[in-house]
Amino acid sequence: MSVGAETGRDLPGLAKRAVDAFAESAARRRDRDALMDTAFARLFEVYRATSPAERRSPAGRNLSATLAELLVSGSNPDRVGLYVVRTQTAADNGRHEGYRPACWRRSMLQILGDEFVRWELFMRPGDLEALPRIDDALEAVADDAAPTTVEEIPSWVPETHWWWWEPARRRGEEVSGMTRADTGSMDAVAE
Repeated sequence: MSVGAETGRDLPGLAKRAVDAFAESAARRRDRDALMDTAFARLFEVYRATSPAERRSPAGRNLSATLAELLVSGSNPDRVGLYVVRTQTAADNGRHEGYRPACWRRSMLQILGDEFVRWELFMRPGDLEALPRIDDALEAVADDAAPTTVEEIPSWVPETHWWWWEPARRRGEEVSGMTRADTGSMDAVAE
């Protein structure tokens, strides 16, 4: 990825920070949640600073290939699994304090899978099977989730991330986001 001179973006620097964070997570043996959280935060910075075309460019594909290797190495498979479990826990607790954190974590997984490395290339089967359960939990608690108005949904959230809009939709607010049914089936992921 080249530096966007017109915007002053240091895309190589952002990509390096993301790669370094996933590499550190792979190399560390002790279970530290913060390592994967940091890696996702760095990847999110890359996502926000790039366009879909930049992510599909040769440099973007190189970044994705490097991430694919890192995600299956060292401690990362366990850490991704723990990230999925923590996402499920947040979704299950969404009636109380966990809905927004669950949306955030679920979106980070979706962005990783949609924009960088397909889930099937790095997730364990049990983690893949957990994704529909996370979505079921988000849908189940949306009626009772802490109020999230449409205005509170971050502007970066893609419309396909229906979980952010679900509480507002259930309250009858006008929403531009799609419903879960509109985003298609995850059957191919679970197979």
